[in-house]
Amino acid sequence: MNLELVINRAYQKLKKNNIKSAMLDSEILLSEAVNKSRESIILNNNILVGEKEYQFFQKLVDQRAKGKPIAYLIKKKFFWKDEFFIDEKVLIPRPDTEIIIEQILKIYNYKNNINFLDIGFGSGCILLSVLKERKDFKATGIDISNHALKVCKINANKLGLENRVRLFKSDIDKFFNGKYDLIISNPPYIKNINLKYLENDVKNFEPKSALDGGLDGISEIRKIVVKSSELIKNGGKLVLEIAYNQKEEVKKLLKKNSFYINSVVKDLANNDRCIISTKIAKWNMVTFRNNNNNRRNNFRRNDRNFKSNGDRTKYGSNFSNNENFQRKIPGRNNHNAAKLIEKYNNLAREALSGGDKILSENYFQHADHFTRVQNEQENFKKTRFALDNTESKNSETDKSEDEKVKKEESKEKVEAKVALANN
Repeated sequence: MNLELVINRAYQKLKKNNIKSAMLDSEILLSEAVNKSRESIILNNNILVGEKEYQFFQKLVDQRAKGKPIAYLIKKKFFWKDEFFIDEKVLIPRPDTEIIIEQILKIYNYKNNINFLDIGFGSGCILLSVLKERKDFKATGIDISNHALKVCKINANKLGLENRVRLFKSDIDKFFNGKYDLIISNPPYIKNINLKYLENDVKNFEPKSALDGGLDGISEIRKIVVKSSELIKNGGKLVLEIAYNQKEEVKKLLKKNSFYINSVVKDLANNDRCIISTKIAKWNMVTFRNNNNNRRNNFRRNDRNFKSNGDRTKYGSNFSNNENFQRKIPGRNNHNAAKLIEKYNNLAREALSGGDKILSENYFQHADHFTRVQNEQENFKKTRFALDNTESKNSETDKSEDEKVKKEESKEKVEAKVALANN
């Protein structure tokens, strides 16, 4: 029996079992059975198939007819730029997940020596694809599955990356190892109640632990965000894959845990798929909130003073030039202004180099604020020094005048005594 006839029979069987990609699947399975490329089978479809190869092919077709995914039948799946070993105990990589790789390469286009963590690595397709693209990156991966650990090691050895990655079997709640510049995760995010509505080849064959996101779909995402806020460095990035309808919930969760939302990226079907955020130190957020509140309160207090004095300034005037509005002791609580200026300028340049213009502008504004505070401090010191000098000069002149008066009085007394003695 030649290749063309074998493919047609398999196609008919798969079509009867409602397999959408029946022809493509038949060609892929036959190329696996005869150990030849799909292209050579299509171009040389008159070649005869041996009996053993045909029997093996029939077994593969029977399993595919029952809905078993092609990746599990041929034990491999192409992702990004490489072929990965896959079996039934790890999730099959999806093309939409490649968006994570694209975004990471954009963010770290000009940065080196990045240490990152992949939470729930599975087959290792994300973690290893990033390492392959960036030669000076180092990675750590954690997963709750022992089998995932074995599969990822196979793929790391296959790609020659075993020396640049550390893998651990651990739940995220129990992981305390290190601080990271970047954390990546493609967590389970399907609501428990929606698992039964998935396609048969997904719900019947792929591991449920890699799909089940709990009652609300974000139970695993919640754990990852909370723990990532401890494991990530300030200014580090968190890149998460999410479901198409989870954007708002995840954004609230990130903001609550001191993450700044950089962007939400859509997939090929124009659905929200990936959310990128930056860790910001809590004390910075509190400090600036308090400073803004102080400025607002100062404005309100002075505004009431203007009203009561009948001297309220016109709308749009510059309050900073009004003596009533200026602080009595400028920068009293900002004695580290110089250090803060340097810090926020560095953070702004780092954000700008990472392509995040909004965050960099935010940091530059903070730097400008503390520059103004520093200028006010210097001006205050100068005026205070000048006042001290004038006061000391005035006291010296007063002393000299007092001495002159005393000398004149003593002179007059001496002259009076001499006059009396002559008389």
